[in-house]
Amino acid sequence: MSDEQAMHAMGIDDAYRVERVLARGAGGLTELVTLDGAGPFVRKKIPLELADRAVWARLADCSSPRLPQVVATYELPDAFVAVYGYLPGSTLEQVVEAGGRMEAPDAARTAAEVAQAVADLHGHGIVHRDIAPANIILAADGAHLIDFGIARMASEAGEAPGRALGTWGFAAPEQHGFAPADERSDVYALGRVLAYLLVGVRPDDGSFEGLLADAQAVDPALRRVVERACAFEPSARYRTADAFAEAVRAASAGPTATDGACACPESSGGVTGDAPAGG
Repeated sequence: MSDEQAMHAMGIDDAYRVERVLARGAGGLTELVTLDGAGPFVRKKIPLELADRAVWARLADCSSPRLPQVVATYELPDAFVAVYGYLPGSTLEQVVEAGGRMEAPDAARTAAEVAQAVADLHGHGIVHRDIAPANIILAADGAHLIDFGIARMASEAGEAPGRALGTWGFAAPEQHGFAPADERSDVYALGRVLAYLLVGVRPDDGSFEGLLADAQAVDPALRRVVERACAFEPSARYRTADAFAEAVRAASAGPTATDGACACPESSGGVTGDAPAGG
């Protein structure tokens, strides 16, 4: 970056007014900002060594209303910066911590909405790799997926063995260094999010598995969707986020719809047979 380019970028950066800091950590700085009275916007500054510029370029091409609407990107000497629309609401983590588990129809609808966003990402070659309750906003119009700090293009989503990625309890087993992450890793996380909404506790809570297996607490049809999405072996999961969403909608619609969906392998990703839940 030339001195002229750096000065131009810093001029853009200084034009924003910081209203408050939303988050700060190893993955960068996230702020609520305004620009000449417009906004508010979210400004995310990502260390250059962690930024994937291609992800943000493709994200700007996504059309799902459940993904951030990117308004600007630029590069500073020490950070890549993305600015996108601010969405008022609470994270799913905050919603469940405050109110407990969701009723099955609400949980199913929310999971299907997140899957819609994920399907658009995958259609543009992006793997999110950190789908978790803290990274999903529940707004007036439903669920929205945020935080693309470790998202990567599908062709580059794998990491060296031994490096763990994502949120513990929601990240797929392969994200703990066993194998490269791909679209099916996001499907696993979608299943874990659905389970979390249904039982009201995190997967690392000692009561999680028992609540999930309790037919009085969780509808068996939705539990089977979770089990398949969260299979340890990626090839046993739903192949796509769309297939997961279709299975969730069918399971929540009632026994007749669920039976019909299960009878047709193509409707749930083309993988037959039940799969054990992943750890």
